[in-house]
Amino acid sequence: MEFLTFLMYFKFFIVAFLVCIVLDLLTARSSKKKSSSLDSFVVRAPIDFAILGGIAMAFFLGVFSICEDIGEIETYSPLFTWIVGGMFALCLLLMAAPIQGVWDIMVENDDITVIKGFLYRRHWKFSTICYAKAGRGGLKVYVQGRKRRAFFVDTMLPASQNFIKRMEKEGKPIVYQHKDQAEQIKE
Repeated sequence: MEFLTFLMYFKFFIVAFLVCIVLDLLTARSSKKKSSSLDSFVVRAPIDFAILGGIAMAFFLGVFSICEDIGEIETYSPLFTWIVGGMFALCLLLMAAPIQGVWDIMVENDDITVIKGFLYRRHWKFSTICYAKAGRGGLKVYVQGRKRRAFFVDTMLPASQNFIKRMEKEGKPIVYQHKDQAEQIKE
């Protein structure tokens, strides 16, 4: 019985989140700001990620509710708990990604701040970037004094083109593995 109460509150949470997304979309469309500045910009996940996470969560809860009503699943098995926990964590991560300070790359003049998942925060200087390797889906950025990549810039995100243009402006090389990949990233 406690589990059904939890499920009811959880469904309420998802509906409230979806309403917040719709309101955010309505306000974002009316006040859309696009940064063309190469000195100060933020590379952040688009609101589409939150919508995708909300849809996945709603679908998952719908299937879960139907299966529970017809008695197809045992709600207290350890495997079920891991599956529910994993799906919940993935959907929550998708829904939270566009929030400021969750998954950002902030560029302010020469300072670069990389924030990953609220907790991981690293600071770099644009002047210390040696080069970037263009790989599948983005740029792996390498800095002086470090053999491993410093951070990753996803080229599917809206302000990633600002980062690429800033790299070109500063004269930092971008190493492409294939020539056709160079045209795709520059578009």
